Amino acid sequence: MEYVATITLDHTDDSGDADALLDAFLAAHAQASPIVGEDLEAATIDVTFAVEAQDGYEAFELARTVFAAATAHTQFARPVVGVTVEAADMREPQAA
Repeated sequence: MEYVATITLDHTDDSGDADALLDAFLAAHAQASPIVGEDLEAATIDVTFAVEAQDGYEAFELARTVFAAATAHTQFARPVVGVTVEAADMREPQAA
């Protein structure tokens, strides 16, 4: 089953952070279809990506592993402020 994970990080005002995080994910786990976003008001940056798992617990562990692997060989280090994992079929469709 496909799950969607979002990891939210504390964001300093470095505008290159989003690009660095996306580049790290694309280099290590492009198949996870990562999307990186910034919320400058909240001072957060997040990465949303897909994992295949049997249940939510396994999805959480896989998301942690994918995130660690994607950022392991980079200088990108920010405190994690939130993590969500949900079944992909439970997400509401987004307007285009």
